[in-house]
Amino acid sequence: MPLDLVVTGALNWDINLFVKRLPRPGEEVVVEKVDRVPGGKGGNVSVAASRILGQRKVALLACVGKDEIGRKQLSILKQDGVDVSAVQTLIKLESGQAYITVDEKGKNNIETHFGANAGLRRDHIMLPEVQNLFGNCRMMVVIDPPRHVAGRILSEGRRLRRSVLWHPGVLTRFGLEEFSGEMEGLDYLVLNEHEALAFAGARSLAESVAAFNKVAPKMKILVTLGSKGFAFHEQGKQLKMKSVDLAKLGRKIVNTTGCGDAFVGAFAAYKVLGLTDIEALKHGNMAAALKAGRPETRGSPTRKELEEFYQKYSA
Repeated sequence: MPLDLVVTGALNWDINLFVKRLPRPGEEVVVEKVDRVPGGKGGNVSVAASRILGQRKVALLACVGKDEIGRKQLSILKQDGVDVSAVQTLIKLESGQAYITVDEKGKNNIETHFGANAGLRRDHIMLPEVQNLFGNCRMMVVIDPPRHVAGRILSEGRRLRRSVLWHPGVLTRFGLEEFSGEMEGLDYLVLNEHEALAFAGARSLAESVAAFNKVAPKMKILVTLGSKGFAFHEQGKQLKMKSVDLAKLGRKIVNTTGCGDAFVGAFAAYKVLGLTDIEALKHGNMAAALKAGRPETRGSPTRKELEEFYQKYSA
């Protein structure tokens, strides 16, 4: 069966703690509700894309531990139609976990234990089943694999002439100079506002974009701005778009965790489906908003739901 996307990124088990407000340092607050749900950027993005593209059109390259969480993660991904043939089970590391505190306005704090996510190795990339996925996909979405693996995957995408979207996430802590030699030929760079500043070592978004353009002039840059929407930069031109107003759709914000992942998954999926950058961005924006209206981390919409709300909102 033809494959549309290969996603590389973390798989975590999320423990969501819902509180009235986020605690100050040293302060104890009452937890109103606890949710334990699958998460991790790799899992979230692959599921978001799979709900749009369909069964086994999206494959995930990741690692889990040989434990109950790992078994549950694989089972849930399969239910969502994700190809897990490249998810490796590691014996000596436990599956990744994230502890997320969410206030009544949907804002959050996140602490992550990488666990098996840190166990992805360069030799895993060269396994026949992984190379087969790379060779048969139309687009690669590279999120935040270990530093020593990220560059190899980016170079594989360049070698195979695949469309590549890179969302470095926690890897931004290494700085832009660390990756400057590996970003040639990259199609899309996706960051949130904080990551853009940290990655470029800049004081403003404009300075960050200028630094990215210097390293890879043809690369398109998407900066998600949370409740303010997003900014899209292409060869000196900027497009800004506000986030979708959920109230107009009769919904309210419940949990913003995973909204950026829903955005990226939907954007990549609609690019594979042939939409222009702008139309794919608008659909990603809608996916992020609909996710915010749900408590679960992987609350991304189906294609039918997304397109119905998109038409309603655009009318």
